[in-house]
Amino acid sequence: MKTTLEEPAVDEIAAAIRQRFPDDPARTEAGEERPGAVLVHGNAAGSRGSVVVAAVDDDTCPGRVLRYAAAEARRRGVPLRVVHVWTGRPTAVPGVRRARLDQMSDADLLLSEVLYDHLTPAQADATEREILHDPDPGRALVALSAEAALLVVAARSTPAGDGDPLGGTVRELLGRTACPLAVLPPDGPAPVRQPRW
Repeated sequence: MKTTLEEPAVDEIAAAIRQRFPDDPARTEAGEERPGAVLVHGNAAGSRGSVVVAAVDDDTCPGRVLRYAAAEARRRGVPLRVVHVWTGRPTAVPGVRRARLDQMSDADLLLSEVLYDHLTPAQADATEREILHDPDPGRALVALSAEAALLVVAARSTPAGDGDPLGGTVRELLGRTACPLAVLPPDGPAPVRQPRW
């Protein structure tokens, strides 16, 4: 049984996402509502996972990802789990919230910050948290998808300056997840980092 999409199918999905998520900052600055998720079927027949997973990173997207995933978890009557894949490699570029994500404790702080920045305190308290340690985020999320009812991700960390609506991790996920995959448009450019003192 074939369990992955051929490259042309991935390109077709990317084209559909490109149509759905036009990378036009002027439209969002004018207050036009951003599009919703593009849903991609999973490989498992009748996937009945027990949790909605929101995969987040230290970029501009966790708010949209968390809010969408929280709404889906409520609708499905299952818990919400926020997940970060910690690669164990030093970060070369500072993130939006953390200057570095070199240690697993940094990933733990990142999860707390994004939860309490984007959900109500009660929602954040009730959310499961998981840090996966894997040098390949795509591989880790594909494995996690076997226990999920839905995996929610941003199409990429930042708006597509190169015209490609998909980041590398999402390309790895397309056609490989056991559960359905919800791909959301990225948020705008990263805000200017302010010192935390």
